[in-house]
Amino acid sequence: MPARDLDPYPALSGRYAAFFPGQPAADPRSEAFAWNGGSVRLDRHGSADAGVTVLLVHGAGGYGRMFAPLAAVLAKAGHEVLAPDLPGYGLSAAPWTSIDYSVWKRALLALIEAEHRRRPRPIVLLGASIGGYLAYLVAAESPWVRGLVATTLADPRDPVVQAALVRRPWMRALLPTLRPCSRLTRGLRLPVRWFTHMQRMSRDPALTALVCADPLGGGNRVPLGLMASLFDTAPALEPEQFQRCPVLMLHPACDDWTPVAISDRFFERLAAPRQRVLLDACGHFPIEQPGLDQMRDALLPFLQRIAPHISGKPLIENDQSSK
Repeated sequence: MPARDLDPYPALSGRYAAFFPGQPAADPRSEAFAWNGGSVRLDRHGSADAGVTVLLVHGAGGYGRMFAPLAAVLAKAGHEVLAPDLPGYGLSAAPWTSIDYSVWKRALLALIEAEHRRRPRPIVLLGASIGGYLAYLVAAESPWVRGLVATTLADPRDPVVQAALVRRPWMRALLPTLRPCSRLTRGLRLPVRWFTHMQRMSRDPALTALVCADPLGGGNRVPLGLMASLFDTAPALEPEQFQRCPVLMLHPACDDWTPVAISDRFFERLAAPRQRVLLDACGHFPIEQPGLDQMRDALLPFLQRIAPHISGKPLIENDQSSK
């Protein structure tokens, strides 16, 4: 759909840039990807002739336009960046049946397939928050993904991770009932922050308040089916069998929502070449220095080495760590 026919993002969506001073200005081109009888809104940044495309994958408190400051850095470095709003978030309106972790996976797989048909090139997934595990689910199935980057790699099926993600102990006890309840409640939508520790989004209270107030992101209302699917969607490959592409985990060092220890439980099981970098001073939504520079300094070389990796050269040595 032509950009001129698309609804604009509200002014609130532009306020995230203020938390990234000194970063290049974003200039996204907004598009709609037709899929499953509806459409997925997405931002496209950078040159269409870039050698690598980075696909940004948000979590339960985000959407594509929120990634604009990071996308601008990657675009300035010469990469193409796609930042979709997954169904039910951002400007991707969707029925309750499509606001589901496994449906999100299928939407991303379809988008990658369409991009590959349009212009074959390496795809790198970059997942933030629970979007990290979603990116892993996609990488485990798509033949076109050549690299996986995540700020969090917590497996929501793990009871230790559930304890970190779910707001109240009594809610964790009810997790097995969410799937049948979602079939009864159907389109009933509840604030996502009722279920999760959205107040731990950032170390900066102003950024946390913005995310929680944003109806396109952390202030969104979602069906129970999304919560049910988050905790019961299994990957096509468990980490011990995953060798499809190298993995870079850029984990905030001061994340008190999903501490690095719970991501390590999954990360350390990966059979693929892997690298772990801690982002000093960063909370769950990483905006602090020196962590932002550490993210850039690890991410850009990773992307630059993807093209040689296609011809069989190793990208990174297995189990490298920074801190």
